[in-house]
Amino acid sequence: MRGPEESARLAALEEHRPAAGGDDRADLDAVVRLAAALTGAPVVTVSLIDAARQCHLSAVGPLSAETAVEESLCAVAFRSGDLVHVPDARLHPVHRHNPHVDGRLASMRLYASAPLVTTDGHALGTLCVFDTVARALDERQLAGLRDLAEVAVSLLQRRREARRAELLAVEADEQRALAQLVLDEVADAHRQLAAHAARVEALARASAAVATADDPRTAICEAVRDLCGADVAYLAQPGPDGVLTTTAAVGMQGVHLRLDPRRDTSLVLDAYLGREQLFEPDVPAHPRASRAVVEACGTASAVWQPVLRRGCEPVGVLAVVWQRPVAELPAGVSATLATLAGEAAHALERAELLERLERAAEHDALTGLPNRRRWDEVAAAEVARAARTGAPLTFALIDLDRFKKFNDTRGHLAGDELLREFAAAAGAQLREEDTLARWGGEEFVLALPGCDAAGAVAVADRVRAVVPRGQSCTVGVAQWAPGRSPAEVLAAADAALYRGKQAGRDATVTC
Repeated sequence: MRGPEESARLAALEEHRPAAGGDDRADLDAVVRLAAALTGAPVVTVSLIDAARQCHLSAVGPLSAETAVEESLCAVAFRSGDLVHVPDARLHPVHRHNPHVDGRLASMRLYASAPLVTTDGHALGTLCVFDTVARALDERQLAGLRDLAEVAVSLLQRRREARRAELLAVEADEQRALAQLVLDEVADAHRQLAAHAARVEALARASAAVATADDPRTAICEAVRDLCGADVAYLAQPGPDGVLTTTAAVGMQGVHLRLDPRRDTSLVLDAYLGREQLFEPDVPAHPRASRAVVEACGTASAVWQPVLRRGCEPVGVLAVVWQRPVAELPAGVSATLATLAGEAAHALERAELLERLERAAEHDALTGLPNRRRWDEVAAAEVARAARTGAPLTFALIDLDRFKKFNDTRGHLAGDELLREFAAAAGAQLREEDTLARWGGEEFVLALPGCDAAGAVAVADRVRAVVPRGQSCTVGVAQWAPGRSPAEVLAAADAALYRGKQAGRDATVTC
């Protein structure tokens, strides 16, 4: 018999189930492709799991549209909310009997899945990867799989909210029709209903715009200003140091607010820290008003609405400013702000998650430097620019000397610290336009646009001089010549590096 928790889960699943075909599933296709690229798995799927079947919303590799729950690997443990990682399903006490493992339907070996869990705690299904080769995923790949599962949930929730917004628009139309029917008899009631319908419709449009915007922060500010009939709207968010700064604004040019909760006095901070909406009809006369903010925005009256993640954690504050006195909040503004703040919290969380994923895809997790994938893009762009402008361009390949011995004698943690410290020290010797990337292991690669081989040698010597912990490095330098590809230039630098290693290390060698 189905219990209340399972009934609630299945109800949530139906709310999040996308429409067949169309744009509802296009974003999930991108998530699946990213998961395949991240893990190298030939079979990847995003799926929902109901009482009887696992329905594949998007997939890479040979998969049927759905799988019976009795034959599903994912249905075994997805409700726990934990990531599952099985390097070899043949060795798993449950999965080894599955027809997708024992050869009846397939011969899967690697199996890993991240559950799709809503903010309400309902497990909808999984993002899972399969391979016919037994192998383990590393921590970076598992963390990326978890992040991509969160992206998939965010996309499903965004589509759900868009559908709800459409229903609100339908409700607004129905209310306008009702108001028209009673117009002759209840003129005053008609005006109230029409005004309410207009607010609901505008809020529905604003919610949909925020949920689907490429730049949700600016979309939030535009929606707030327009719906409140205000002159200025801005969003302030805390940075890593806890200081609130404006991350988006409409109606004010060239103004960047910075408010430190530890020392500044401001009504903006009162609303943010108090986690409650705050309206002030006469801001300039208020003793806690920030003079700098009042002058920057030309503030007469204002309302501040905290943006709360999951209803309790403040992640920003929306400010709505009128440059004329407003004695009391216009009808519906308070509720509109509260609703849009909820939409803003979801949109900001999604945007921040996508930004983290985008950065993680192009940067080395240990050193924070661009990774090999990003290097390939930079190298190709720099060669194209050098070919177009005729400016010199030089590549350098850097290898930390005797790094294996350092690792063996001092431990891998010390080795990791050496790599991090070297990345920071070497980067401090470079110009803004230079690119230092991690090539792999203890090797780094450097692009020096506008720099010939002689200049590059000087840069390389500066880098060699700052290798931390008493260690040294060898550098191979090669200048690009017309007609040569990035790979050819780097191969020349690698050959020079090899000669430097053979000659005793701790040297800069040109090709």
